[in-house]
Formats: sequence, C-alpha cells, structure tokens
Amino acid sequence: MHTRGAKAYAILGEYGSGKTYLLRWLEREELPKHRIRPFFFDNPGLQFYDLANTLLRQIGREEFAKALWEFLNPQLPRFQPSLFRGSFQGWLQSVKKYRREEEAIRALAEQIHAKRIAHDEEIRYKLGRLIVETYDRPYFEYKDFVAGRRGSLVAEREEAPYFAAILRALRLTGNAEAVAFLLDEFEEVSLQKRLTKRQAHDYLATTKRLIGLTEREQFWIIVAMTPQAAEVTEKLEPALWQRFISQGKHQFEIPPLNGEEAEKLVRKRLDDARPEETALDALFPFPENLIELLREDIKSSPRRLVKVCSLAIAQVAQAPDEVSVPFTAEHLQRVQEELYPHPSLNQGEGASDDEHPET
Repeated sequence: MHTRGAKAYAILGEYGSGKTYLLRWLEREELPKHRIRPFFFDNPGLQFYDLANTLLRQIGREEFAKALWEFLNPQLPRFQPSLFRGSFQGWLQSVKKYRREEEAIRALAEQIHAKRIAHDEEIRYKLGRLIVETYDRPYFEYKDFVAGRRGSLVAEREEAPYFAAILRALRLTGNAEAVAFLLDEFEEVSLQKRLTKRQAHDYLATTKRLIGLTEREQFWIIVAMTPQAAEVTEKLEPALWQRFISQGKHQFEIPPLNGEEAEKLVRKRLDDARPEETALDALFPFPENLIELLREDIKSSPRRLVKVCSLAIAQVAQAPDEVSVPFTAEHLQRVQEELYPHPSLNQGEGASDDEHPET
C-alpha cells in the first residue's frame, strides 16, 4: 500500500454483492498483516463529529485513555515513586487525592507534544484532560465532539487537527504503521431521498476532511457503497469524488456472480457445515442442476443465493415428510418467490430485507 497522497478507496457493488463480507475480511485478515489497525463503521453519519463519536465509543473511553497514558508515561515532580508503578486507576486516584489534576494535565500535554501526537496547545490540553477525567466521565458523550459546545473536547474549527491527533494516538498506542477506517453502507448517507442543503454540506465537508487526513496522516479510508451512491456523490461535487478515488485508480467494483462462482459458493457453504468425512454428493440436498433452477437475480447475488439455499434447507428440516430430496424445481421456486417475489408478479416486495443483512 502506498503512503503518499490520498489513501482512499471505494468498493462499489449492488446490495447483497458481498461488500460487507469484503470489508470484514480486510479488517480481520489482510490489514493486520501490514500492521494497519482497522476500525469498522456501519453507516457512519453525515457529520465529522459523528465519526469521532462512533470511533471512541467503539474503543471505549477508559481503554483509549489507559493506552494513551501507558504510552505517554507522564512524570509528575515530587510525586511518590511508588505511585508511578501503580495502575492507571491508582494513578488517577492519587492525582485526584492530592488535587494535582491541572499539573497532571500539563504533564500529559508535554508528553503528547514530545511524542509527536499533537503540537497545538489546546488540543494537547484537551487530550490530557480526557485522560485525567476518565473516571469522572467514564463514557464519551456526543457533545464531546461538537466543536464550540461547553465542555467539548474539540476546539472551534479544530475538528480535523483534533481527529488527526486521535489517529496518531491510535496508531502509536497500537504499535501500528497506520490506521484504516472501513466505512460500510456509505450509500445510506448519499442515497437519502433528498439531501437538504445542510445535509449535503455536512456530507461533503466530512468527506473532504477525511480525504485531507489521508493525505497528511498514515491513515486509510475504504468505503463500500452502491454504484448509485457513487453517482450521487459525484454529482454533488465531481472534483471531490475524482480526488477521492484518485481519478479512478482507487475505485473497484464487485461484479455479479456467474454460474460457476454461484455453484462454488453453495458447495463451500455445504462443505463447511458437514462432518469432515461424508459420502454425500457435493451439492446434496440440492440437485446437480441447482444453478439452472435459480433466477438470475438470485444466483448472481451472494446474499440472495445464501438466503434462498438456507431457507430451502430449513423448510425440509421443519417438515421432512413434505419436501423430498434432492430438492425439486418446484420447492426451489417456492422458496425464491417467498423470499424475493418476482417483480413482474409483485412489484417492489421482497427487497426491504435485502438491503442490510450481512452476506
């Protein structure tokens, strides 16, 4: 993976094409190999502080503060040495007991500067305060990330620098080379029936800030969205979208399954569910011509294909005397229509449950 310029990637695919599965695979297996610390977000929201709020709630305030404190290893003059060998909680209790909160915040701020997490004085102070107040306010609140609000951790017009400091802290405390955000269902943001001017502004401002952060920090963004959502985003601001995907170099599409891939997916799911040694045919209880018996909109979509096959098996398990095996064409047709009524027969039904479940 490159480290210069915008590090943003768009994965385009229809609902049910496997976008979520791909993001989860990157999160679990591929990115950690490169010492990239991944964070997965489902429908991150329109505003920049939505993302900060979701991120730090996902990590947890105590976990974040403790990891940062351990990395910074602050030293307070004239403190008893035994206090430094104590736990994070013990250190905080001692600071509070001796009323040295402000001194502790300043010591933390100095270390935040020395460890190159943040240079801005106010950001350093607020990060130090975040640590010292951990047990006074053990949970992050939405207002913590709204710049200008009383008690907010973010200074006015300092959202991006503050967020950059958090990214550096996450990278350094996790002993990682970089941090990656995997944003799923990004289409939910841009495919609202009608974005108000304010919503469109927030959405574009968030996207711009994220792209800017990828250019300056060791930070990657990988978003999953439908092709229609990409079109909406490009129409809102064409230059921004081209910058996001690096003039098309960072845009990838998940094509529909072909017949061979669909059969391979079913075989794999069946193999995973069976005992290691079995004399059953690889597609049993499905007939060998399974793919020929499925509608195009079913066999081309991983999610729909898996759901149809799962229901077909579930129904025979519930009523073994009513369904013969291998499954007949009639049984498979009934299952397909039950889950996804054919548009020509029942326009518009059967799609609502196809938009959100993970493949």
